[in-house]
Amino acid sequence: MKKIFFVIFLSLSLFGNNLSSLKAKIIQNIANIFTNKGMIKIYNTDHYFDDIFKNDKYLIKVNSYDKADLILTNNSDFFKQINNKYNLPPIISTKYEDYKKHKDLDIGAFFWQKGRPNLVLNSKIIHKRYKNIPKEYIKFLE
Repeated sequence: MKKIFFVIFLSLSLFGNNLSSLKAKIIQNIANIFTNKGMIKIYNTDHYFDDIFKNDKYLIKVNSYDKADLILTNNSDFFKQINNKYNLPPIISTKYEDYKKHKDLDIGAFFWQKGRPNLVLNSKIIHKRYKNIPKEYIKFLE
């Protein structure tokens, strides 16, 4: 009986670690589109993404959005209110509904749906702010 619990615990740990690594890798790839920095400072308000900082040495969590290269959030309302006062870094919403509500602000969305990661990039903002986007990301433009 103890062996069964150990196997289940080990399987869940490995799956969680792989999921965390996958999230970190995708966030790092997205951030590399918008910044040419090796170490990427991220301001994160979605606790579901806290684990990405444990698994990637190039992603650094910062405690202030004005020190960040990228903002991850599941609620862009706060940033919409301060957008005119500050030059905000790119905002990636972690909820599709939030992205749809704030398409004038969010550069994209990275969220899970039916157990799979989904990426949507805002073509209007990307074409306005960034000249070149890697070819492998064109299929994610909306």
